[in-house]
Amino acid sequence: MRNVTSRLLVLGIIVLAAYSLELKLDLFPAIAESDEPIVAVDKEKVKVKKLEGSAGEAETGPYNELELQLAAGFQSRSERFTVSYTGNRKQLSDNMTDIIRSALRHDDYSAYILESYLYTIRSWGNKSTIAVEARFRETEDQTAAVDRKVDETLAEILTPGMNDHEKIKVIHDWIVTHVEYDQSLSYYTAYDAITLGKTVCQGYSLLGYKMLEKAGLEVLIAEGSVNTGEHAWNMVKLAGSWYHLDMTWDDPVGASSDSRIRYSYYLKTDEELRRDHQWTRTYPAAGTSYADTLRELELGGTGQQARLAAKLKLALGLHWLEEENTVRDKAALKKTVAAAVRSGANSLQFRYVEADGFPEALKEAFGDVGVAVGYRASYEPYAGEGSLIVSIQLEYP
Repeated sequence: MRNVTSRLLVLGIIVLAAYSLELKLDLFPAIAESDEPIVAVDKEKVKVKKLEGSAGEAETGPYNELELQLAAGFQSRSERFTVSYTGNRKQLSDNMTDIIRSALRHDDYSAYILESYLYTIRSWGNKSTIAVEARFRETEDQTAAVDRKVDETLAEILTPGMNDHEKIKVIHDWIVTHVEYDQSLSYYTAYDAITLGKTVCQGYSLLGYKMLEKAGLEVLIAEGSVNTGEHAWNMVKLAGSWYHLDMTWDDPVGASSDSRIRYSYYLKTDEELRRDHQWTRTYPAAGTSYADTLRELELGGTGQQARLAAKLKLALGLHWLEEENTVRDKAALKKTVAAAVRSGANSLQFRYVEADGFPEALKEAFGDVGVAVGYRASYEPYAGEGSLIVSIQLEYP
Protein backbone atom coordinates (compact mmCIF):
# COMPACT_ATOMS: atom_id res chain seq x y z
CA MET A 1 0.00 0.00 0.00
CA ARG A 2 2.86 2.32 0.88
CA ASN A 3 4.40 1.74 -2.59
CA VAL A 4 1.09 2.49 -4.31
CA THR A 5 0.72 5.67 -2.29
CA SER A 6 4.24 6.76 -3.18
CA ARG A 7 3.64 6.12 -6.86
CA LEU A 8 0.42 8.10 -6.80
CA LEU A 9 2.21 10.98 -5.09
CA VAL A 10 4.95 10.99 -7.73
CA LEU A 11 2.33 10.86 -10.48
CA GLY A 12 0.48 13.78 -8.90
CA ILE A 13 3.67 15.84 -8.77
CA ILE A 14 4.34 15.09 -12.45
CA VAL A 15 0.80 16.11 -13.43
CA LEU A 16 1.04 19.29 -11.36
CA ALA A 17 4.37 20.15 -12.94
CA ALA A 18 3.00 19.58 -16.42
CA TYR A 19 0.01 21.77 -15.60
CA SER A 20 2.08 24.55 -14.07
CA LEU A 21 4.72 24.76 -16.82
CA GLU A 22 3.84 26.51 -20.06
CA LEU A 23 6.16 26.99 -23.02
CA LYS A 24 5.20 29.33 -25.80
CA LEU A 25 6.94 30.77 -28.84
CA ASP A 26 5.81 33.88 -30.62
CA LEU A 27 6.74 36.02 -33.62
CA PHE A 28 9.43 33.89 -35.28
CA PRO A 29 10.98 30.37 -35.30
CA ALA A 30 12.15 28.79 -32.04
CA ILE A 31 15.41 29.81 -30.40
CA ALA A 32 18.14 27.29 -29.72
CA GLU A 33 18.97 26.55 -26.11
CA SER A 34 21.61 28.78 -24.55
CA ASP A 35 24.10 28.11 -21.76
CA GLU A 36 23.78 31.70 -20.54
CA PRO A 37 22.16 32.12 -17.13
CA ILE A 38 18.69 33.60 -16.95
CA VAL A 39 18.78 36.91 -15.09
CA ALA A 40 16.08 38.90 -13.37
CA VAL A 41 15.38 42.34 -14.80
CA ASP A 42 15.42 45.53 -12.77
CA LYS A 43 13.17 47.93 -14.64
CA GLU A 44 14.55 50.84 -12.62
CA LYS A 45 17.86 50.46 -14.46
CA VAL A 46 16.20 50.79 -17.86
CA LYS A 47 14.39 53.85 -19.21
CA VAL A 48 10.85 52.64 -19.81
CA LYS A 49 8.67 55.01 -21.80
CA LYS A 50 5.04 55.64 -21.01
CA LEU A 51 2.73 55.08 -23.92
CA GLU A 52 0.86 58.14 -25.14
CA GLY A 53 -2.89 57.72 -25.07
CA SER A 54 -2.84 54.38 -23.30
CA ALA A 55 -0.78 55.13 -20.21
CA GLY A 56 -3.81 55.76 -18.03
CA GLU A 57 -5.33 52.41 -18.91
CA ALA A 58 -2.02 50.61 -18.44
CA GLU A 59 -1.44 52.12 -15.00
CA THR A 60 -4.75 50.81 -13.68
CA GLY A 61 -4.67 47.48 -15.51
CA PRO A 62 -3.79 44.17 -13.85
CA TYR A 63 -0.67 43.66 -15.98
CA ASN A 64 0.94 47.11 -15.79
CA GLU A 65 3.83 46.07 -13.54
CA LEU A 66 4.45 42.91 -15.58
CA GLU A 67 4.38 44.93 -18.82
CA LEU A 68 6.98 47.34 -17.46
CA GLN A 69 9.21 44.47 -16.32
CA LEU A 70 9.03 42.90 -19.77
CA ALA A 71 9.69 46.25 -21.49
CA ALA A 72 12.77 46.70 -19.31
CA GLY A 73 13.94 43.19 -20.15
CA PHE A 74 13.72 43.71 -23.89
CA GLN A 75 15.36 47.14 -23.65
CA SER A 76 18.21 45.70 -21.59
CA ARG A 77 18.95 43.48 -24.60
CA SER A 78 19.32 40.42 -22.36
CA GLU A 79 19.03 37.20 -24.35
CA ARG A 80 17.54 35.48 -21.30
CA PHE A 81 15.68 37.20 -18.45
CA THR A 82 12.91 36.49 -15.93
CA VAL A 83 9.99 38.50 -14.64
CA SER A 84 7.35 37.66 -12.05
CA TYR A 85 3.58 38.01 -11.66
CA THR A 86 1.07 37.37 -8.90
CA GLY A 87 -2.47 36.64 -10.04
CA ASN A 88 -4.67 34.22 -11.95
CA ARG A 89 -2.42 31.84 -13.90
CA LYS A 90 -5.00 30.96 -16.55
CA GLN A 91 -5.78 34.60 -17.32
CA LEU A 92 -2.07 35.36 -17.46
CA SER A 93 -1.54 32.56 -19.99
CA ASP A 94 -4.48 33.73 -22.12
CA ASN A 95 -3.20 37.32 -22.21
CA MET A 96 0.55 36.76 -22.33
CA THR A 97 1.04 37.41 -26.05
CA ASP A 98 -0.83 40.72 -25.87
CA ILE A 99 1.10 41.71 -22.73
CA ILE A 100 4.42 41.14 -24.50
CA ARG A 101 3.29 43.07 -27.55
CA SER A 102 2.27 45.99 -25.32
CA ALA A 103 5.65 45.78 -23.56
CA LEU A 104 7.45 46.00 -26.90
CA ARG A 105 5.55 49.16 -27.77
CA HIS A 106 7.42 51.02 -25.02
CA ASP A 107 10.55 51.18 -27.20
CA ASP A 108 10.26 50.81 -30.95
CA TYR A 109 14.00 50.32 -31.43
CA SER A 110 14.06 47.19 -29.26
CA ALA A 111 10.86 45.92 -30.87
CA TYR A 112 12.08 46.27 -34.45
CA ILE A 113 15.47 44.67 -33.94
CA LEU A 114 13.86 41.73 -32.15
CA GLU A 115 14.03 38.70 -34.41
CA SER A 116 12.24 36.17 -32.17
CA TYR A 117 11.31 35.40 -28.61
CA LEU A 118 10.34 32.39 -26.55
CA TYR A 119 8.68 32.48 -23.14
CA THR A 120 8.05 29.89 -20.45
CA ILE A 121 5.56 30.30 -17.60
CA ARG A 122 6.14 28.40 -14.37
CA SER A 123 3.41 28.73 -11.76
CA TRP A 124 2.90 27.71 -8.18
CA GLY A 125 -0.47 28.75 -6.87
CA ASN A 126 -1.07 32.36 -7.90
CA LYS A 127 2.63 33.17 -8.30
CA SER A 128 4.18 32.84 -11.75
CA THR A 129 7.68 33.27 -13.10
CA ILE A 130 8.03 34.05 -16.80
CA ALA A 131 11.36 33.22 -18.39
CA VAL A 132 12.00 34.94 -21.73
CA GLU A 133 14.60 34.09 -24.34
CA ALA A 134 15.12 36.69 -27.07
CA ARG A 135 17.12 36.84 -30.26
CA PHE A 136 17.96 40.24 -31.73
CA ARG A 137 19.04 41.26 -35.24
CA GLU A 138 21.60 43.63 -33.71
CA THR A 139 24.08 42.73 -30.99
CA GLU A 140 24.53 45.04 -28.02
CA ASP A 141 27.92 46.12 -29.41
CA GLN A 142 26.39 46.88 -32.81
CA THR A 143 23.70 49.05 -31.23
CA ALA A 144 26.44 50.85 -29.28
CA ALA A 145 28.19 51.50 -32.61
CA VAL A 146 24.94 52.94 -34.00
CA ASP A 147 24.67 55.22 -30.96
CA ARG A 148 28.24 56.46 -31.44
CA LYS A 149 27.72 57.12 -35.16
CA VAL A 150 24.44 58.92 -34.52
CA ASP A 151 26.03 61.09 -31.83
CA GLU A 152 28.94 61.97 -34.16
CA THR A 153 26.63 62.74 -37.07
CA LEU A 154 24.25 64.90 -35.05
CA ALA A 155 27.22 66.86 -33.73
CA GLU A 156 28.16 67.60 -37.35
CA ILE A 157 24.76 68.39 -38.86
CA LEU A 158 22.93 70.09 -35.99
CA THR A 159 23.94 73.64 -35.13
CA PRO A 160 23.15 75.74 -32.05
CA GLY A 161 19.81 77.48 -32.35
CA MET A 162 18.27 74.99 -34.77
CA ASN A 163 14.58 74.41 -34.10
CA ASP A 164 12.73 71.12 -34.58
CA HIS A 165 11.65 71.98 -38.16
CA GLU A 166 15.30 72.32 -39.17
CA LYS A 167 16.43 69.26 -37.22
CA ILE A 168 13.96 66.98 -38.97
CA LYS A 169 15.00 68.24 -42.39
CA VAL A 170 18.75 67.84 -41.91
CA ILE A 171 18.28 64.35 -40.43
CA HIS A 172 16.02 63.36 -43.35
CA ASP A 173 18.54 64.73 -45.84
CA TRP A 174 21.50 62.98 -44.20
CA ILE A 175 19.80 59.58 -44.23
CA VAL A 176 18.58 59.72 -47.83
CA THR A 177 22.01 60.83 -49.05
CA HIS A 178 24.07 58.34 -47.01
CA VAL A 179 21.92 55.20 -47.22
CA GLU A 180 20.63 53.28 -50.22
CA TYR A 181 17.92 50.67 -50.44
CA ASP A 182 19.16 47.08 -50.22
CA GLN A 183 17.68 45.38 -53.28
CA SER A 184 18.96 42.00 -52.11
CA LEU A 185 16.63 42.30 -49.07
CA SER A 186 19.42 41.00 -46.82
CA TYR A 187 20.09 43.90 -44.46
CA TYR A 188 17.54 45.08 -41.92
CA THR A 189 19.18 47.20 -39.25
CA ALA A 190 20.51 50.65 -38.50
CA TYR A 191 23.91 49.01 -37.99
CA ASP A 192 23.77 47.77 -41.60
CA ALA A 193 22.85 51.29 -42.68
CA ILE A 194 25.84 52.95 -41.00
CA THR A 195 28.44 50.26 -41.82
CA LEU A 196 27.36 49.04 -45.26
CA GLY A 197 25.46 52.11 -46.39
CA LYS A 198 22.44 50.02 -47.34
CA THR A 199 19.40 48.49 -45.70
CA VAL A 200 15.70 47.87 -46.29
CA CYS A 201 12.87 50.06 -44.97
CA GLN A 202 13.21 48.64 -41.46
CA GLY A 203 16.81 49.85 -41.25
CA TYR A 204 15.87 53.30 -42.58
CA SER A 205 13.16 53.64 -39.93
CA LEU A 206 15.44 52.33 -37.14
CA LEU A 207 18.17 54.82 -38.03
CA GLY A 208 15.58 57.58 -38.36
CA TYR A 209 14.21 56.63 -34.94
CA LYS A 210 17.64 56.83 -33.31
CA MET A 211 18.61 60.13 -34.92
CA LEU A 212 15.31 61.91 -34.33
CA GLU A 213 15.05 60.68 -30.74
CA LYS A 214 18.61 61.73 -29.91
CA ALA A 215 17.84 65.13 -31.46
CA GLY A 216 15.12 65.54 -28.83
CA LEU A 217 12.06 64.74 -30.95
CA GLU A 218 9.21 62.38 -30.12
CA VAL A 219 9.28 59.63 -32.74
CA LEU A 220 7.97 56.14 -33.40
CA ILE A 221 8.14 53.45 -36.08
CA ALA A 222 4.97 52.72 -38.04
CA GLU A 223 4.32 49.57 -40.01
CA GLY A 224 1.89 48.61 -42.72
CA SER A 225 1.93 47.77 -46.39
CA VAL A 226 2.50 49.32 -49.80
CA ASN A 227 2.10 47.96 -53.31
CA THR A 228 5.34 45.98 -52.97
CA GLY A 229 4.44 44.33 -49.64
CA GLU A 230 5.14 45.00 -45.97
CA HIS A 231 6.69 48.36 -45.15
CA ALA A 232 7.93 50.48 -42.24
CA TRP A 233 8.44 54.21 -41.82
CA ASN A 234 8.60 56.84 -39.07
CA MET A 235 6.14 59.16 -37.41
CA VAL A 236 7.42 62.29 -35.69
CA LYS A 237 5.77 64.85 -33.44
CA LEU A 238 6.39 68.47 -34.37
CA ALA A 239 4.89 71.50 -32.61
CA GLY A 240 2.20 69.32 -31.05
CA SER A 241 1.18 67.55 -34.26
CA TRP A 242 2.12 64.10 -35.57
CA TYR A 243 3.36 63.55 -39.13
CA HIS A 244 4.39 60.57 -41.25
CA LEU A 245 7.99 60.57 -42.49
CA ASP A 246 8.97 57.87 -45.01
CA MET A 247 12.65 58.27 -45.79
CA THR A 248 12.81 54.98 -47.70
CA TRP A 249 10.36 56.24 -50.31
CA ASP A 250 12.11 59.62 -50.46
CA ASP A 251 15.26 57.69 -51.49
CA PRO A 252 14.25 56.00 -54.77
CA VAL A 253 15.98 52.79 -55.82
CA GLY A 254 18.75 53.46 -58.31
CA ALA A 255 19.06 57.17 -57.56
CA SER A 256 22.65 58.45 -57.65
CA SER A 257 24.18 60.03 -54.56
CA ASP A 258 24.13 63.47 -56.18
CA SER A 259 20.47 63.26 -57.21
CA ARG A 260 18.15 66.00 -56.03
CA ILE A 261 16.68 65.17 -52.63
CA ARG A 262 12.99 64.30 -52.77
CA TYR A 263 10.35 65.30 -50.23
CA SER A 264 7.38 63.40 -51.60
CA TYR A 265 6.85 61.58 -48.28
CA TYR A 266 8.05 64.28 -45.91
CA LEU A 267 5.81 65.17 -42.95
CA LYS A 268 2.59 63.86 -44.43
CA THR A 269 -0.90 63.59 -42.98
CA ASP A 270 -2.85 60.34 -42.71
CA GLU A 271 -4.90 61.37 -45.73
CA GLU A 272 -1.84 62.17 -47.83
CA LEU A 273 -0.02 58.96 -46.96
CA ARG A 274 -3.06 56.72 -47.50
CA ARG A 275 -2.77 57.32 -51.24
CA ASP A 276 -0.21 54.49 -51.36
CA HIS A 277 0.36 53.33 -47.75
CA GLN A 278 -1.92 51.26 -45.54
CA TRP A 279 -1.67 50.40 -41.85
CA THR A 280 -3.84 48.41 -39.47
CA ARG A 281 -2.29 49.19 -36.09
CA THR A 282 -3.43 52.29 -34.22
CA TYR A 283 -1.08 55.26 -34.35
CA PRO A 284 -1.44 58.90 -33.29
CA ALA A 285 -3.65 60.81 -35.73
CA ALA A 286 -1.74 62.88 -38.29
CA GLY A 287 -4.23 65.46 -39.48
CA THR A 288 -2.30 68.72 -39.80
CA SER A 289 -1.01 69.74 -43.23
CA TYR A 290 2.65 70.72 -43.00
CA ALA A 291 2.15 73.18 -45.85
CA ASP A 292 -0.53 74.90 -43.75
CA THR A 293 1.77 74.89 -40.72
CA LEU A 294 4.53 76.67 -42.67
CA ARG A 295 2.05 79.07 -44.22
CA GLU A 296 0.81 80.09 -40.76
CA LEU A 297 4.38 80.61 -39.55
CA GLU A 298 5.22 82.64 -42.63
CA LEU A 299 2.23 84.92 -42.19
CA GLY A 300 1.94 85.11 -38.42
CA GLY A 301 5.27 84.18 -36.89
CA THR A 302 8.12 86.35 -35.76
CA GLY A 303 10.52 87.72 -38.34
CA GLN A 304 12.91 84.80 -37.87
CA GLN A 305 10.08 82.25 -37.91
CA ALA A 306 8.61 83.77 -41.07
CA ARG A 307 11.97 83.73 -42.86
CA LEU A 308 12.59 80.11 -41.85
CA ALA A 309 9.10 79.05 -42.97
CA ALA A 310 9.55 80.69 -46.35
CA LYS A 311 12.96 79.02 -46.76
CA LEU A 312 11.60 75.60 -45.83
CA LYS A 313 8.61 76.00 -48.12
CA LEU A 314 10.90 76.57 -51.09
CA ALA A 315 13.36 73.82 -50.13
CA LEU A 316 10.58 71.25 -49.71
CA GLY A 317 8.73 72.28 -52.86
CA LEU A 318 5.62 73.25 -50.91
CA HIS A 319 5.44 76.59 -52.69
CA TRP A 320 3.96 74.70 -55.65
CA LEU A 321 0.78 74.29 -53.62
CA GLU A 322 0.25 78.05 -53.58
CA GLU A 323 -2.49 79.26 -55.89
CA GLU A 324 -0.19 81.61 -57.82
CA ASN A 325 1.96 78.62 -58.81
CA THR A 326 -0.94 76.34 -59.75
CA VAL A 327 -2.65 75.78 -63.11
CA ARG A 328 -5.76 73.69 -62.58
CA ASP A 329 -7.10 72.67 -66.00
CA LYS A 330 -6.93 73.08 -69.80
CA ALA A 331 -8.67 76.46 -69.79
CA ALA A 332 -6.29 77.86 -67.21
CA LEU A 333 -3.34 76.36 -69.13
CA LYS A 334 -4.33 78.22 -72.28
CA LYS A 335 -4.53 81.51 -70.38
CA THR A 336 -1.14 80.93 -68.72
CA VAL A 337 0.60 80.12 -72.01
CA ALA A 338 -1.03 83.05 -73.83
CA ALA A 339 0.02 85.49 -71.08
CA ALA A 340 3.60 84.20 -71.13
CA VAL A 341 3.87 84.58 -74.92
CA ARG A 342 2.35 88.07 -74.88
CA SER A 343 4.87 89.20 -72.26
CA GLY A 344 7.79 87.67 -74.17
CA ALA A 345 8.73 85.37 -71.26
CA ASN A 346 11.58 82.96 -71.88
CA SER A 347 10.38 80.34 -69.43
CA LEU A 348 7.61 79.45 -67.04
CA GLN A 349 7.06 76.92 -64.27
CA PHE A 350 3.89 75.81 -62.54
CA ARG A 351 2.08 72.87 -60.98
CA TYR A 352 -0.53 71.40 -63.30
CA VAL A 353 -3.39 69.65 -61.50
CA GLU A 354 -4.98 67.62 -64.32
CA ALA A 355 -2.01 65.39 -65.14
CA ASP A 356 -3.88 63.09 -67.51
CA GLY A 357 -3.56 64.25 -71.11
CA PHE A 358 -1.14 67.05 -70.31
CA PRO A 359 1.02 66.82 -73.49
CA GLU A 360 -2.07 67.14 -75.69
CA ALA A 361 -3.43 70.01 -73.60
CA LEU A 362 -0.10 71.84 -73.82
CA LYS A 363 0.09 71.38 -77.59
CA GLU A 364 -3.42 72.74 -77.93
CA ALA A 365 -2.60 75.74 -75.71
CA PHE A 366 0.37 76.73 -77.89
CA GLY A 367 -1.67 76.15 -81.03
CA ASP A 368 -4.20 78.73 -79.87
CA VAL A 369 -1.77 81.61 -79.16
CA GLY A 370 -1.89 82.81 -82.77
CA VAL A 371 1.84 83.60 -83.10
CA ALA A 372 4.88 81.57 -84.05
CA VAL A 373 6.60 80.30 -80.95
CA GLY A 374 8.48 77.13 -80.16
CA TYR A 375 8.70 75.44 -76.79
CA ARG A 376 10.48 72.67 -74.90
CA ALA A 377 8.65 71.21 -71.93
CA SER A 378 9.68 68.86 -69.13
CA TYR A 379 7.48 67.64 -66.31
CA GLU A 380 7.48 65.20 -63.41
CA PRO A 381 4.92 63.92 -60.88
CA TYR A 382 4.54 66.03 -57.77
CA ALA A 383 4.55 64.38 -54.31
CA GLY A 384 2.51 61.38 -55.37
CA GLU A 385 -0.73 63.37 -55.42
CA GLY A 386 -1.49 63.20 -59.14
CA SER A 387 -0.32 66.61 -60.33
CA LEU A 388 2.76 67.61 -62.34
CA ILE A 389 5.55 70.13 -61.93
CA VAL A 390 6.00 71.66 -65.38
CA SER A 391 8.98 73.59 -66.75
CA ILE A 392 8.71 75.22 -70.22
CA GLN A 393 11.37 77.00 -72.26
CA LEU A 394 9.95 79.38 -74.92
CA GLU A 395 11.72 80.01 -78.25
CA TYR A 396 10.74 82.96 -80.45
CA PRO A 397 11.64 83.35 -84.17
